[in-house]
Amino acid sequence: MLPARPSLSSLSLLLVCLCAGPLIAQESEVADIEYKNEVELFVGGVTETEQSASGFGIGLEYNRRLSPRWSIGVEAVEISTTDVTRSWLVVVPVYFHITESLGIKAGPGLEGSKEEPEDGGESESTTEFALRLGAGYEFELGGRITLTPEINADLIGGHVTWVYGLSLGVGF
Repeated sequence: MLPARPSLSSLSLLLVCLCAGPLIAQESEVADIEYKNEVELFVGGVTETEQSASGFGIGLEYNRRLSPRWSIGVEAVEISTTDVTRSWLVVVPVYFHITESLGIKAGPGLEGSKEEPEDGGESESTTEFALRLGAGYEFELGGRITLTPEINADLIGGHVTWVYGLSLGVGF
């Protein structure tokens, strides 16, 4: 009997841990943070590789800074186009701030989607586990306002969904 083949999400998580380990171990200076909470409005695109479908995505994010290097958040993304079957996504990522502006994130979540049958019957809703891996670079626009270009890879059911765009944030 052959051993089970590792899943794409298991391999991706292992890769993130291997890459992030040396970064976490490094000692470097990060300026003290002015505020601990931030709310962001995300606007961008979503591309599902399994269906070769792209669409518009909009979302809301909340981040709580735990230290100069670490923060935790909640992200809710809603897709407002019919080209992508994802209805919603909620993720709870942990952020590691490599520098004051550059950060990476990883976290579990849930994706809800609707399946439209070809025969015109009732649509069926499904919910699946998701793993989000991402990176972003935060630009301060003045005061407590930030603009962050970001890219995320959502690993769901053996396929990858790319989420990319800009987040406009307000710290408090």
